[in-house]
Amino acid sequence: MSRRAAELRVADQIGAVMEFWGFKRVHGRVWSILYLSSEPLSAAEIRDRLGVSVGATSMALAELRRWGAVREVRTSARSMHFEPETNIWRLISRVLQDREKRLLDDTLELFQGAMQELKAEGAQGAAKRVEKLIWLTRLARGMLDMLTSRGELAAEDTQKLRV
Repeated sequence: MSRRAAELRVADQIGAVMEFWGFKRVHGRVWSILYLSSEPLSAAEIRDRLGVSVGATSMALAELRRWGAVREVRTSARSMHFEPETNIWRLISRVLQDREKRLLDDTLELFQGAMQELKAEGAQGAAKRVEKLIWLTRLARGMLDMLTSRGELAAEDTQKLRV
């Protein structure tokens, strides 16, 4: 297998993983090609390697820049090239902080409001069950905070977790 074929297989798999996480497949493919390259690449080089359109490349690069997954760099030829964020944990923690944290916060707010309504209606059994969901959501939020703040989650950290 040639180097290009191997790189494309990696890019396709990263694209599939990214798609599973709710991103576009092309985002993972573009980032992968940059990650595997020993030097920054121009948008035209990325297009050529992946066989994607000008528009798809441009939109993917714009979105990846917004997430901090790629950055623009000037080369000696003074043209715009792109390089990847190579700290994969940093990428993952940005996504966790932006998407999952927001989801957990919204969930907690909704559960707390629902619990109050259930209590007011005298539905104590349902309110108790929602209270358990609140506890679980707080636990998940605390673990997410620990995970993204230090880049790791040690077993002893869970003993200090307050929910």
